[in-house]
Amino acid sequence: MSRIETAINNLLNQTNGVINSRIEEVRYSVDVPETNAKGYCYCLKVDGNGNLRLQDLIEYIDTRIVDYAIPKKEIDEAGDDYNRTGSTRKILELQKKAENLFTDLKKTGEGGEILLYILTQDILKLPQLISKMSLKTSGKLHYQGADGIHFKYNETTKNLELYWAESKMYKDLNTAITRCFESIKGFLLDPQSYTSTQERDIDLITSNIHQNINNEELENVLLTFFDKDSELSNNLVYKGICFIGFDYDKYPTKDDITKTTNDIKNAILAEYDNWHNTLGEKIKMHINLDKKEIHIFLMPFPSVEDFRKHYLETIK
Repeated sequence: MSRIETAINNLLNQTNGVINSRIEEVRYSVDVPETNAKGYCYCLKVDGNGNLRLQDLIEYIDTRIVDYAIPKKEIDEAGDDYNRTGSTRKILELQKKAENLFTDLKKTGEGGEILLYILTQDILKLPQLISKMSLKTSGKLHYQGADGIHFKYNETTKNLELYWAESKMYKDLNTAITRCFESIKGFLLDPQSYTSTQERDIDLITSNIHQNINNEELENVLLTFFDKDSELSNNLVYKGICFIGFDYDKYPTKDDITKTTNDIKNAILAEYDNWHNTLGEKIKMHINLDKKEIHIFLMPFPSVEDFRKHYLETIK
C-alpha cells in the first residue's frame, strides 16, 4: 500500500461495523443493468421483541454527528487534549458545536445525509474529504452543493477518485430516484471549468483542506490534483454515491409485532428486481450517466416523514 493510500485510510473512522446490529443487508453491490452503477439495499432490523430498531438507529446517527460535522483537525486537537489532561471538556464542546450546526427546518434531509455518510464510511470504506457542515453560518440553513464528498486514491490507475454523494428521502420510491439522479448528474458529468457544478465545492475543499485532512504531506498531494495547471488534474475522476429512502408498508406495526427481520428481508427481495430495474431506467434518462460508476443505497422506512420527525427530536 502506498503512502498516499495509507494516509487516506487513516482518515476512516474505525467503528467495527456496529451499524449492522441496526440494519440488515438485503443486497450488496449488484450490477445495475446496462450501466456502471451498483445497487445496495438495507432494511431496518427487528429485535427479539418484535420492535423495529428505528429509534435506536436515529440515536446511533446522533452519536456520529461529530465525526460527520466537525473537521478532523478539531477532533484531533480534542483527542490530544483528552490524552494530555484526562478531561472530556473539549470533546463535549465539539458535540455541542455539532448539534448547533443542524437545522430544525421541518423538511430537513440531514438525517439521510448523515446516514449516507455512515454507510459510505462503514460499508464502502471511503473517508470524507470535507466537513461541509462546519462551513454553515446558521443552523437554520442548508449548505449548498453535494450532500457529501468522499475520496480514495487508486494505486493502479494513479487516479484520485472523488465520490460525490447525494441523499434523497421521499414517500414515493420513483420520485426519490428521479430527484436523486437529477441532483447528482452535474457533479459527475460537468467538465472542469469555473462555471461547473463541482467548482464551488472544489473551492471549499482546497481552501479548507488543512482543517479536514490535518496531514501536510497528503494535503499537498491532493492540492496538486485540484490544480487546473497541473498535469495531475487529468487524473481526477468523478464517481457517485446515492442514498435513497422511501416508504414501505411491510414493516411491523404497533398492532402486529410478529414479523421478523427475515420476513421483511424476504418481502423486499420479492420486489427488489423491480426497484433495481427502475434504477437502470432512471440512470439512462440522462446522457452518459450510465457510463459513470455510482453506488446506490436503497433503504425503505415505515415512513420517511416519521424518520424526519424522530430525527429532529433526537438531534436537538
